[in-house]
Amino acid sequence: MIDKIREDVKNHLKPSRYRHTLGVCKLAVSLAKWYKIDLVQAETAALLHDYAKYASDLDILDTYKKHGRPISNVIRNHPNLGHGFVSAVISKDKYQVSDQVYEAILNHTFGRPGMSMLEKIIYLADSLEEGRSYEGIDEVRSLLYKDLNKALLKTCENTLLYELKRGNMIHEQTILMRNDLLEAK
Repeated sequence: MIDKIREDVKNHLKPSRYRHTLGVCKLAVSLAKWYKIDLVQAETAALLHDYAKYASDLDILDTYKKHGRPISNVIRNHPNLGHGFVSAVISKDKYQVSDQVYEAILNHTFGRPGMSMLEKIIYLADSLEEGRSYEGIDEVRSLLYKDLNKALLKTCENTLLYELKRGNMIHEQTILMRNDLLEAK
């Protein structure tokens, strides 16, 4: 099944997005090995995390409505940020992914409090794969195999600072995730 998913994703995404996806896979599988979680689930979630990245705003909002999912102000104003939910729905419908893979795909953009190891790995792999480059990334990468929660907190804070500097809205799930990580410290 993983070979079929890989081929479908390759044919579905633009080459640059597929390269990113392969980078996410490489890091996700490495982290899954290190933290002893299911490698197939990690690879599946990584392959499918951006499946709906190029969905239209209308399709994304329609999918939210069709599934009775509340549309936050962030998604209403920037529908493409909802691609994680649409990717998760497609993954469940088309490939019958497990609930764990569904949740990892769903939460790879904003995070959430109480994330599973698989969710944390996909969130981090998406932000830190080798094709990414931004201020502070090396510091976060240095934490990946030492303390996943510290890496997650630092990635979350980098995202918040990035969005604040640009005057962008911040999804409440990201703030709740950060608070949850701080409380767990």
